Amino acid sequence: MKKFSLSCEHEHEFEGWFADAEAFRQQLDAGLLDCPYCGSRNLEKRLSAPNLSTPKTKSRIKNQYQDVLTQTDDLISTQETATTPLPSEAMSLPAGRGEAAFRMAVRALHQKLQAEFTNVGDKFAKEARIIHARNIKGEKSETQNIYGTCTAEEHRELTDDGIDILALPVLPPEH
Repeated sequence: MKKFSLSCEHEHEFEGWFADAEAFRQQLDAGLLDCPYCGSRNLEKRLSAPNLSTPKTKSRIKNQYQDVLTQTDDLISTQETATTPLPSEAMSLPAGRGEAAFRMAVRALHQKLQAEFTNVGDKFAKEARIIHARNIKGEKSETQNIYGTCTAEEHRELTDDGIDILALPVLPPEH
C-alpha cells in the first residue's frame, strides 16, 4: 500500500492509501474520490515523503502514543458517567503529525472499553437515559460503564438532554 498526500482545488490537504499510483488514477477517473472537507472531486497528488521505519521514527511515535494515551486515561477517569457510544459510521482521522500515535491510542481505548465496559449495542440511547435518570435520583446503576451505538439523532437528543457521551472514531482492522 502507498500513502499519497492529496489536495483539492481549495488547497485542503489530506492523505489517501492506494495499492499504487495507477489505482489512485483509476479511482480518481471513476469519480470515487473527493475531498473530505469540501467534497470537491478536483484532486491532485502532492509531493509525498517516503514512510521510513527508523529507530528515531519508532521512538517518536511511541512517545506521541504515550502522550495521547495519558490524555485519554485522564479523560476516562474524569467522566462522571462513562457512557460512550461507538458510532456505526466511520469518522475521518486527522492527517499529519501524530496520526500513528493517535490511531494506536484509539485502538488502546477501544480495547479498554471492550474489556471494562458493557456493550449494550444499539440500545445505547435507552440505557444511557436509564443510567442518567438513576444518577439524578442519587442511585447507583449496576451497569454504570457502557458503550454501544446510536444514531446521529439519538446522539443529538442525548446531548440536548444533558447526558455526557463521547463518540469515538471507528478504525479499520490492523493488517
